[in-house]
Amino acid sequence: MAQTLNRKQSIVYFSDIVGYTLLMGKDEDHAFDLMKQNLELHQEIFSKYRGKIIKELGDGILAIFETAEEAIKASYEVQKEWQKSKELQLRIGLHCGGIILDHGDVYGDAVNVASRVQSIGVPSCILFSSKVLEQLPKDLEFTYVNLGTFRLKNVAKELELYAVTNKPLATPKRAEMIKTVKFQEREPWKFWVAFAATISIFLFLIYSLIWNNNTWEKDKSVAVLPFTNVNAQSPQDAFSIDITQEIISQLSEIADIKVISFSSIKDISDSNLDLDSLGEALEVSTILKGSIQYLNEMTKVNVQLIDIEENKNLWTESFTRSGENLLQIQSIIAKEISRVLGISLTAKEEAEIGKVITESPEAYNLYLLAKKEYSNYNMEGFTRAAEYYKKAISIDRNFTMAYAGLADTYSQFAANTAETAWYDSSNIVTEKGLLIDPNSAELYKTRGNTFYYQGKLESAKKSFENATLIKPNYSEAIGNLATIDFSQGYLEDALNGQIRSASLNPNNQVPFRIAGWINRIIGNNTEALEWLKKSLNIAPNPVTYSLIGTAYISENRIEESKKLIPEILEKNPNTNGYESAGLINFFSKDFAQAKENYEKSILSFENFREDYYFTVPINYSYLLIQEGDNKTADSLLNNSIFIREEALSRGEKDANLLFDLACAYAAKKQTSQSLNYLNEAFENGWRDLFFIEYNPIFDYLRSNPEYRKIIQKISAEVEREKNKINATSLERSR
Repeated sequence: MAQTLNRKQSIVYFSDIVGYTLLMGKDEDHAFDLMKQNLELHQEIFSKYRGKIIKELGDGILAIFETAEEAIKASYEVQKEWQKSKELQLRIGLHCGGIILDHGDVYGDAVNVASRVQSIGVPSCILFSSKVLEQLPKDLEFTYVNLGTFRLKNVAKELELYAVTNKPLATPKRAEMIKTVKFQEREPWKFWVAFAATISIFLFLIYSLIWNNNTWEKDKSVAVLPFTNVNAQSPQDAFSIDITQEIISQLSEIADIKVISFSSIKDISDSNLDLDSLGEALEVSTILKGSIQYLNEMTKVNVQLIDIEENKNLWTESFTRSGENLLQIQSIIAKEISRVLGISLTAKEEAEIGKVITESPEAYNLYLLAKKEYSNYNMEGFTRAAEYYKKAISIDRNFTMAYAGLADTYSQFAANTAETAWYDSSNIVTEKGLLIDPNSAELYKTRGNTFYYQGKLESAKKSFENATLIKPNYSEAIGNLATIDFSQGYLEDALNGQIRSASLNPNNQVPFRIAGWINRIIGNNTEALEWLKKSLNIAPNPVTYSLIGTAYISENRIEESKKLIPEILEKNPNTNGYESAGLINFFSKDFAQAKENYEKSILSFENFREDYYFTVPINYSYLLIQEGDNKTADSLLNNSIFIREEALSRGEKDANLLFDLACAYAAKKQTSQSLNYLNEAFENGWRDLFFIEYNPIFDYLRSNPEYRKIIQKISAEVEREKNKINATSLERSR
């Protein structure tokens, strides 16, 4: 996934609001308002000095400047404005160094250094490094003082620092700065010192003795159950569903918390809730329950966080809000859960959790209507959803979640109408959203899905990677990324990702199925069957049945594989069911029954000639050739080849398509084309030897030296990945 990164020398600016936690404790709404004012002030001043705000980091701001002089001038104006108002105080740090700009974010050691420089300052000061001084003109109108060299935390070299001394700025004393540096080195005490700003150590100790369980030492995991609407006859309405999803989304930003995805909890009812069974099934230590109550113009949200093992409340709270203030509750709840579980949020996590979905209640209501229509999963619903999303965006042009929803909807238009231009529309909407918020995991996930549907696997992979960097517990993005790794032959990465996805979304059949598939490929059939049967318990998917059948066939348990077929057809009497049954027949050499099931699969699929992932016609054609019906077989094979080669010409590089072409040409006994595609399939990640070595289509090639060479290359790669997987398993068991 090589890409050209935008590298440049820049002045990195870092500011932080002094005592913001205390402000939040005194007046939460006022604190949020001040943070908003601070951002607006920065935007106004920076526009005059070519400053670019990269992002808000909780109560801080990260920005870059083209020149040191402009950075100093902008910093000075910001400090002067806040000195006038007296409402808050900032610390500002500047450093010059190389940075990397990528998708609107900025990376590099200079960012960390600027943050550290700021952190040892005093209220209303501007600190800058010697690297910045080197860039300042000699006739600068500002005065400054040399504070000496400092060894800052996580900064490799000593740094010489300076402070701007023009009035009304404060100038820190070196002795106090050294104390701050030493204090920062005692990282484990940071949380308690911050806490002591609002409550004395003595009272804290008393509190600890009373509760006797101040520090959460169990697994840091939570399942957020569907919030209930106590007013309505139906316990679920659009807001109760969305607040559940949003809290899960906020918690997914936190790397140290395992949070179960919405799809795994959406059908859980609060009535007759068995906490022990639920905790065991979802493998979590805590559960968050909540309810919504509408009180005229106000909305009351009640929440309780429960320790499952001891069946006791860890935290309960009620929030009564109206309008835009209601939209801040999700962030507050997520932060409180992290506090109760003893997690200190990073600046990045604080910033992401602090985002409010929109400041417009009207836009939010349209967004909820759109989501409800989308959930119908039909063209009528998608059409109405798109209109609601567009109206929401017209009211709030910065509503990135509405952009993500609209982009998803356009992808559904493409999938349901075969008009691929809708994928381009989806990508355009996603890019507009990312210009507004380059740190939106939802937008990256949406873009990844669209690229995946288009067969642009490398682009999809990059998007999913970005989504998981922003939101470490984003189960959908983790699972999708692992699926691409699987298709590209990275079996160890794929297995680790699917296991992770399964733990976050234990009611999703897909990660269990692919984890089983990978284990079958590397020869761990016992583990493979365990994973596949877990997947089958979640949903009777015909693909899972066929994979269980291949595992049995690979162990010569032919009769057991055939016993699956009646169950497949009972639960899936459709195109996919007949395809799965036919596949088991085909690879167990029951060709007469395979032909019958394949015929039913084709007959039940009206548009099979247009679907380049439908493999039945290739295997079916082989069976027709054995019976002498070369004319029908040739027609089917030519069509199968044409639609796949056309897909490849559009840029799709899916190993499955390449392997299917190898099979189709082998069925036609066109050896060179078959071997070329088989080798290309290997180069693009095909690793499943079962579908080659047990496939009768390749029987005539068994002694071909080029064929054997390809088999050896695949075997070597599978063995290499198997050794890596087994080594990882040993590390986990220690």
